[in-house]
Amino acid sequence: LSLLTTILINNTNSQNPVNPTTIPEYDSVAAVIMFWNPYNNTAYDEIVVQVIDGIQTQAIVYLQTNSESHRTNMINVLSGNNVPLENIIFIDVDGYRIWIRDHGPFSIYDDGELAFIGFNDFASDHGDKDLTYRLSQYWDINYYGLMHVIFDGGNYLIDSHSRLFATDRLYSNNPCQTEEQINKMLSNYMGIKEVFLFNALTNDYWGHIDMQIKLLNDSTFVISSVDHGHADYTVLEENYQSLNALVHPDGINYSVHKILKAENWKTYINSLIVNDVVLVPIYGHERDAAALQTYEELLPEKTIIGINCNAMIHWEGAIHCITNQIPPFIQTEDDDDDDDNGDEPNILENTPSENAFNLSVYPNPAAEFTMLEFEVSEKGNYTLSITDLQGKEYRSSVIPAYAITKHSMYLDLSGLPSGVYVISLSGNRKAQSVRFVKN
Repeated sequence: LSLLTTILINNTNSQNPVNPTTIPEYDSVAAVIMFWNPYNNTAYDEIVVQVIDGIQTQAIVYLQTNSESHRTNMINVLSGNNVPLENIIFIDVDGYRIWIRDHGPFSIYDDGELAFIGFNDFASDHGDKDLTYRLSQYWDINYYGLMHVIFDGGNYLIDSHSRLFATDRLYSNNPCQTEEQINKMLSNYMGIKEVFLFNALTNDYWGHIDMQIKLLNDSTFVISSVDHGHADYTVLEENYQSLNALVHPDGINYSVHKILKAENWKTYINSLIVNDVVLVPIYGHERDAAALQTYEELLPEKTIIGINCNAMIHWEGAIHCITNQIPPFIQTEDDDDDDDNGDEPNILENTPSENAFNLSVYPNPAAEFTMLEFEVSEKGNYTLSITDLQGKEYRSSVIPAYAITKHSMYLDLSGLPSGVYVISLSGNRKAQSVRFVKN
């Protein structure tokens, strides 16, 4: 393709899901899910630790857990690197492959509630082909399987107007499906109204858009660029012109900015936006500073964190590829009026109950960290707080409880002075507290 191809999708009624709505990555994020198996590659472990540390300040990190020893290994590496564990939850959902962006869930709102779309991905058969279904079972949320269609999460950009941006691999990876059939599925199951296609890079086996183009907000794009003579120079220039030719639905101009690749192949575009933080791959290269400065100038309200990804970029992926955002469980009408993690429960309305959540903490007393377990009878967002006996608050976070089941999470106590504390959980008009002793 030498020019931008635009495909208008006719919206047709579908029984399932109901009023599907797609969620831009720059909207509110409640959680990020990842799979990581420590001690296989120390340099990669360092990247993952920094990514998790950056995310946990903004949202829950769900880590897939294959066994008790696997969970222990992750805890040891994280705590050994002084990463707080309060916003990290280990889920008993087996993982096999780090590239969860591609095989993980496509999140939608289905009549206002979170649901997952499961596609096939371009990679050869692997144990996570059915991960989206298994997550939907674990969290007891609606699942719509379109496994006969290859659609990688790395080839998926969405704006707030239900417009999809992808490379031409969206169609070429599916020779048995017509463009009309794919468009109809995207419309019926994800509410996509319009698709914009771009050239895939010549040196990118996967053909993912997240290695070259990123939508930072509703009207701002960044795109990779390379030096003259590079094999992808013409491709990226054509895509840059295509971005500049886009017409915004609100009649405003798009802002499109080039970011020169390090060594002409190490992209800065494969970044992750999690509420007020942006994690950007860097490489210890002289071009790092300019790339980070571009992000800072375009997103002045956010904290930009560079993470050296030299140990993994030769695998043809970086930060965006190993993470998958999950929005709040319930769709809010105006994200600007809500907390970054969704609707905050009003603690004043919560009714204290001795066993509202079967809240327990062990070991108790504890020195470095303790485990918190609780059960919920309603899905939603719950507030967890730690206070001393005088009511001084030391910790507070919002936990998105997607499933009606038992939840387990570790609390890092290393920063707390010795003493007696109260852990409180509240939400959905319920509240429960337990005391614990920090040695």
